[in-house]
Parts: sequence; structure tokens; C-alpha cells
Amino acid sequence: MMKKLLHASLLWLVACFALTLSLRPGLAEQRFALVVGNSQYKTATLATPANDAGLVADALQAAGFTVTGARDLDQATLRESFREFIDQVSAAGPDTVALIYLAGYGVQYAGDNYFVPIDADIQRDVDVPLQAIRISDFTQPLASLPGRVKIVILDAARQNGFAQGAQPLAGGLALIDPPPSMAFAFNAAPGTIGPDEQGPYGAYATALTEMISAGGLSLDDIFARVRLRVSEQTQGGEVPWYAAQIDGPFFMTERAADAPPPPNVAPLADYRSRPMRDFGNPDDAYAAALALDTIDGYEQFLAVYPDSPYSPRVAAMIAVRREEIAWRHCVMNDTPPAYWSYLRRYPNGPHMWDARRRLAFLRAEIEPPPGFAMIDFGVPPPPPDEMGYIDRPFIMFGGLGFRPPPPPPVLFLPPRPREFAVLPPPPPPRERFALPIPAAAAIPVFIRPPRAVVVRPAPGVPPGPGGRPEFRVSLPAAAARASGGAGAPGAPGTPGTRPGFGTPLTPGVQPHPGAGAPPPPPPPSSAFVKPEPPPQHPGGPAPAFEKPGSPPPHPAEPTPAFAKPAPPPPHPVEPKPAFEKPAAPPPHPSGPAPAFEKPPPPHPAPAMVKPPPPPPPPHPAPAVAKPPPPPPKPAPHPAGGCPPGKTATPNGCK
Repeated sequence: MMKKLLHASLLWLVACFALTLSLRPGLAEQRFALVVGNSQYKTATLATPANDAGLVADALQAAGFTVTGARDLDQATLRESFREFIDQVSAAGPDTVALIYLAGYGVQYAGDNYFVPIDADIQRDVDVPLQAIRISDFTQPLASLPGRVKIVILDAARQNGFAQGAQPLAGGLALIDPPPSMAFAFNAAPGTIGPDEQGPYGAYATALTEMISAGGLSLDDIFARVRLRVSEQTQGGEVPWYAAQIDGPFFMTERAADAPPPPNVAPLADYRSRPMRDFGNPDDAYAAALALDTIDGYEQFLAVYPDSPYSPRVAAMIAVRREEIAWRHCVMNDTPPAYWSYLRRYPNGPHMWDARRRLAFLRAEIEPPPGFAMIDFGVPPPPPDEMGYIDRPFIMFGGLGFRPPPPPPVLFLPPRPREFAVLPPPPPPRERFALPIPAAAAIPVFIRPPRAVVVRPAPGVPPGPGGRPEFRVSLPAAAARASGGAGAPGAPGTPGTRPGFGTPLTPGVQPHPGAGAPPPPPPPSSAFVKPEPPPQHPGGPAPAFEKPGSPPPHPAEPTPAFAKPAPPPPHPVEPKPAFEKPAAPPPHPSGPAPAFEKPPPPHPAPAMVKPPPPPPPPHPAPAVAKPPPPPPKPAPHPAGGCPPGKTATPNGCK
């Protein structure tokens, strides 16, 4: 009886433990991020996107993400990098978090958002689908994966010079509805663009990194504070946007137990349902409306403070959001009545040419038939004074003559940490496509990933400053192949795992020293003979004098100075080095090549290096010495000394 009771108790404990594990989703959460910054475009060079991508990649590593990142990707490499990332997330399982950050040029066309590669040549509107990458082409497969959270951040709403003809593109990015388990964030509100920035970093990437480094903030709070910080830093010229459909809270980072206490700031949920009149003054009310970023919140502000200095700015925000909602309804309906309704409401709106293009595609007339029924956009028609904010090809809040907004009160946003007041520019990367990673991490050492995140430092990798594991950003395999790097884990110059994590990574190339990678040690040399040059083909056998496992020089780099052809030894009788073939003959165009050297070309010496003349031999060599003279003739015999039958003469015996 006692044995049965004990057995039943053990079964009950096992069942409770299993139930506890099942109620804790994300117990073994893996995080993956793809970070891309495009700056070197054909039409212009942007000052911040590549640096912004490196800054965000550094922050995501501190949040437990395995980061794959690159800069200045063309269309083919960018598409392949997206495909590789989707495969990586798909293979990781259901408890996976995926994040994509794209910085550069973004455009909208026919209701879709596009990210522009550096080799794009967009002369007309119809070039956009051919020359750029449609965002939904990779977000739809990402949304279909069983991962718990997927985040797409587009730091790409900028003024551009694409398709500036008679039918211009609408400015900024198009409003979208995130599918379940996904969140979308833009650096500027849909339909608007951010101001040009001189660098070294952009306001949006800096604010995003700052909020990740705060620790303990939910995703909603992170992006609400990002909106407040960017508005403050740009004097209201840029207002970011965020929308999500994620079940439950999600935290990027948390604070360690010994961390200093966080600032006393109210979370977004505390004033989400609070009436605008309860804030008491227009400054605090404006900060609350901006943090919420909803039409209802903006309308409440105008109802309570219609004559405040910030009311025109808030009215413009409402006008832009209404127009974007109306255009979203048109795209979802995609019928002639929908586009006729848009043109009737916004005859000179930013999507006027998009509506005309769709009508032409649907073979419908531009002018609607008499008495057609207007569709319901879900928002009321704009009042006449709002049309002045809409009737322009692109909208930037900093260019509409508004009064700068007030600084957010400490209740909503704490003061900026001194580490983010002035961020020094990153060191330039040494490899093609590599991100410029900051020399010093901006994330404090007491900020760490949540406990549920799997972060396994690789064995043998020394920790970085403050005991944090060293991290490295790996290149996408497509970028590594395009740059001439190795294409498989374990190949020379391509580590199979990233220091700081124990999971295999997408193959890449060695990171630059700014990311914590020491340069490889030089190969040993001989005291007698200079080392021979390495093989010309990277895949060939390593020279006998080269350290095993050291990567061969990059094909695009100049030949090292120590690869100069070796001169002959100074004396034929001196000892040979251990790695040289014993008794090797002096170098000669027709002589045999050493065992560790490739067969020489048919010419006596390479075209680039003239071989030194051989030193004169110290001793005459027998093979080339002058033959000795013949032996002297025998002396004549004395008289009487001739043999019998011979007669002695002066010249000998005859």
C-alpha cells in the first residue's frame, strides 16, 4: 500500500511539473534578427543608415538576438538574405522571436511598401515593383511561421528622388494592418517622411537603442517612448509609428538584480484610458496624445485645448492619419468605386496618381458615372481646413511651419542618459558588406536578456567588458559569397558558431576588429629563407610553412610583403630549413619546383618580381672547370738505351 501511494505521489509531482512547463511559453526562447543598412545608392549617399544598422545590431545582441547583418546590399543579395533568414527562423521552432530592421530608402506603390536596394534605378513609377523589394514578400512567409513574436522595423521613410516625373509616388510609407503575432514600426508616421540627418546616427535608431538599454520595458512602452524621444530630438519634424497584434507582453531586456533603480515613469497602460482633461495643461496632454498616437486621443486634445499652440500640429496628424486610412480601404477593396471615392474626397491628395493608375489598370474611366455610391472609409470626411495639410506630394511635420512641441515631462519620458547624448561615430568596417559596429557598447552591463531567452556563450571565448559575452554580427551567406568569403561553417576565416552563442550561425566572414575580432597571427618564418607565397587559389593546399588552420589571405587583398619570392641560399653547403625539400637545386627556370611550391610558369621569373642574380660560387665547380693539359711526352732515352732493333736519334729511338 505504501509503495502504491509513493508511486502515485511521484506521478502527481511529474504531472504538476509538466503542467508548469506548459504554462510557461518562451521557457527556451530563441531570438534571431536580420539587420540591413543601405547608404551607398546610385542617386545619393545617405549619412546614417549603415551606422544606424550597426548601432541597432549591437543593442539587439545585448537583448539576446543572434544577429545577421550587412550594409549596402543589391537586389539579388538582399532577396537571398531574406530567404536565408526565413529558413533560419523556420528551423528554430515555435518558441522563436524574429526581428527585421531595415534602414535606407523606402517607397510605397499601389498600397504596398518597398525597400530599395542600392543598385535600384527607379526612373518611373512602374519601375518600383521591378527594382525594389516588396516588404510583404518576406513578411507574409514570416507571419505564417509558428514563432511567438515577429517584429519588422522600417527606418526608411525618407525624401527620395525616385520617379519625380509627371506622376510622382506618394511620400513615406503606406499604412498597414499587422497580422497576428506581428508588430510593425516605422521611423515616420504613414504618409510622412523624416528630415535629412547628417549623422553619425539617426534620431530613430538612437532612440530605439536607448529604450532597449532601459531594461524592463514592454514592446508597447519601448515604441511609445521612441516616438516621444524622436519628436523631441527632431523638434517635431518626425513622428514615428507603431502597430502590433501580439498576445501578451513582450520584453526586449530586463534589469539585473544589482542594477540601479529605473526612473519613476508611468507605463503607457496607466494613461491609455485616462481622459485628456485630467492632465491639467496642454504640455502634458500633448505628450499623452503623442504617446498614444490614436485619432481618438488627438481629437480629445483638440476638444479640450482647441486654441493651444500645438493644436495645428495635432490637426495635421489627424488629417494625415484619416487620409492613410481612406487609402488603405481603397487598396483592400481594389474596385473602381473605391478609387472614385478617394478622388472625390481627396482630388489632390498624395495618392491621387496611385488611384488613377489603378483605375487605368482596371480599365475604368477616371471620372465616375453619375450617381455612383461612395464607399465608407470608416472615418468622417475631412473638414476644409485639413485639406491644406494633405494637398502635397509628401508631408513632413517639420516643414509645415508648426511651433516646436514641448519637451515631454518626466512622467512620460526620463532624461536622456549621458551615453546617448553624444555617440561617437563607429570605426569603419574592414570587410565588404560588414556593418560598422560601435567601438564601445551603448548598453549598460546590468541590462541583459530575459531569463527565458537561450543565450549560451561559446566555450573558450573570453567575456567582454563587464563580464558580458563577446558578440559578433555574422554576414548573411549570400553577402559572404558575394564578397568572396568562405561559404560553409568551419572553412578558413568562417567560424561555425558566433562567440557569445552556442548555436550554429549562417556562414559569414570574420568580423572586423571593431566588433571584437583580433587579427589572425602572422605565419612563422625561417631564419634562412623567406617564406614562399601562398597558393593562388584559396581552395588549394596550404603551404608547408603556414600555421595549420589559419585563413588564407582574402583574394581581393594585396599580396603580403612576406610573400616575395625567396632568393637562393647564400652557400650551397649551408643547412636547409626544416620545411624545405632536402638537397633542392638552386632555382632555375628549367629545374624542378620544390614540393611546397606550385610549378613555376614557363618564363624564368614572375612578371612582377625580377629574380635576383645567383651569387658567384666560392669554389670552382668540377662540372665547369677547364680540362687539364695532356701528360708530357716521355724524355728521350740515353744512347745505348734503345731496345734491340732500334737506333738512338736526337728525337728518340727509331
